[in-house]
Amino acid sequence: MEEHYDPADILAQKVDKLAAMVQESRHLVAFTGAGISTTAGIPDFRGPDGKWTREAQGKKALVGVQAVKAFPTPTHMSLVDLHKRGKLKYVISQNCDGIHRRSGLPASAISELHGNCNVEICEDCGQQYFRDFRCDRIKPKACDHFTGRFCKCNGRLLNSTIDFGQGLPERPFERAREHSSKADLHLALGSSLTVSPANHMPSRTVKSGGKLIICNLQKTPLTSMAEFQIFAKTDVVMEMLMERLSYSVPPFRLVRRVILGITAEELYAKAVDVHDPTVEVYHICAVDWDGKGVPEQALRDPMIAAAQGGAHRRAVAGIKLQNLRPCLHFVGHYNEPPLQLAADLSGSEGSTSPKVLDLLLTFDPYERTWKSTCQELEFASVVVDDAKIPDYGPSHHEYCVTKVMQARGCSLKDAEKVVNDRMIEGMKAIGHSP
Repeated sequence: MEEHYDPADILAQKVDKLAAMVQESRHLVAFTGAGISTTAGIPDFRGPDGKWTREAQGKKALVGVQAVKAFPTPTHMSLVDLHKRGKLKYVISQNCDGIHRRSGLPASAISELHGNCNVEICEDCGQQYFRDFRCDRIKPKACDHFTGRFCKCNGRLLNSTIDFGQGLPERPFERAREHSSKADLHLALGSSLTVSPANHMPSRTVKSGGKLIICNLQKTPLTSMAEFQIFAKTDVVMEMLMERLSYSVPPFRLVRRVILGITAEELYAKAVDVHDPTVEVYHICAVDWDGKGVPEQALRDPMIAAAQGGAHRRAVAGIKLQNLRPCLHFVGHYNEPPLQLAADLSGSEGSTSPKVLDLLLTFDPYERTWKSTCQELEFASVVVDDAKIPDYGPSHHEYCVTKVMQARGCSLKDAEKVVNDRMIEGMKAIGHSP
């Protein structure tokens, strides 16, 4: 599809108008597509060198940066800042690259309609887990999305990316519809707006009386519905917009949250979700508690070590709780060096309420330096229920049953049995009792 670029004076006029609309907006929603990640090194789909474009020409798709190593773009970071300021109410995305979440946007603020390659969802309770590695299913070509890991409720964890022909989970779609209907301004960034039903969200805003602005180099099926379209790269537009709003585009910082605590017999360190400390995530591959080093395997294959999950533990016996110096080793997609902490868990011995430290760790990937802040964790933290997708398990089961019926030409009852038998066999194969 042909790309267009606005002349500098026209571009400036359009961004001036957009800035005024953003300032006046009471419910701004952003809709993002693959175009916002191209400057992070991830190819788009329908651009001149996009995946679908090249395949249609008989060419191989370009190999870009691994998504887990990609740096959020100025567009990503502008959206994070606008959300923190309360100006941006919600993000709806077609992207599966995980960059929105890594940039600092909480799960409760985004509907990732096509899933996220770094997110697992519990089949039973719908809890999301944002990982530091690709959440691939055990059988890559099978319809069953099971990754081999389990939720704290013991439900199977499922890869969250949506297959062609698989229905979208209702909860993210419902929240996208709700915010699109409320929006007085919908900003579509880097999307061809051709994929249904995701592209119904911006048009929903227009039909509800709101305004649509499109920023994309190619014309879209919704261009005629928009107040105007900006033909420029999204990073250029967002940097200009933030300047007109008198905001700065924040630099990317990798934020990790670690809980350091003690039981009657063990010390433990576990990585948790930045926005919800009740949800464990797997960002740490090893912990050196006493300066004696960590297993070579953990350093040689940090993603595999991290993916094995769980808290990192060490017996309390023989270690001084007042002068703890645990050294955390991370997966290291951004070349994070190990971080040695200074902590005091003394006074916990024999206590009915042992001390638990809540560590917020911030990594500057440009200077390769860590900063940490610490507080005593209050476990009365509110669980972010908006981040759960309770219908994902049932919709995934329905998809698997349908695929078996199509492949075997069997009845619903027989297909249900096949899917359930496969699920039990898969769990037994990894030593987990159904």
